[in-house]
Amino acid sequence: MNTPTDNVSPEQPALMKLLVRSWEYRHPRTWVRVRFGCGIWNLCLGILLLASGHWLGPFAWLGVVPLAGAGLIFWTAYRLQQTVPA
Repeated sequence: MNTPTDNVSPEQPALMKLLVRSWEYRHPRTWVRVRFGCGIWNLCLGILLLASGHWLGPFAWLGVVPLAGAGLIFWTAYRLQQTVPA
């Protein structure tokens, strides 16, 4: 019989294991700031690409790629921040 204990941390999602390296957990506040800055950069780049659709023509849809990346970056930064003790 296995009894649940309070000191067992929940299993991380597979996507989180893929996107966040183990050494990032040593200084999570620093890496949350770095990820937040990268997310803002990707967000601005995606908006810029989508807004310049009249120059890029059919390639303007490529602006969705940095927007999706920004979403993943913000999600991992949020999850990484949740690991920081209060």
